[in-house]
Amino acid sequence: MPDTLCRQCGGELDVAKKCLHCTHPIQMICTQCTELTEIRFHSQCMYQEEFLSHTVAALA
Repeated sequence: MPDTLCRQCGGELDVAKKCLHCTHPIQMICTQCTELTEIRFHSQCMYQEEFLSHTVAALA
């Protein structure tokens, strides 16, 4: 179930980041306190694999 309210202040959430491939929202931002949610990947998209391989390559 997606978050609809900010866990910090109870404000409404708006889309902060969308998937580069399918444009589904992957991160939200509070319209009142600007708190960001964690990035949520979705299994139907390749963005997660790309993101993880770039992260692993950067750490190596």
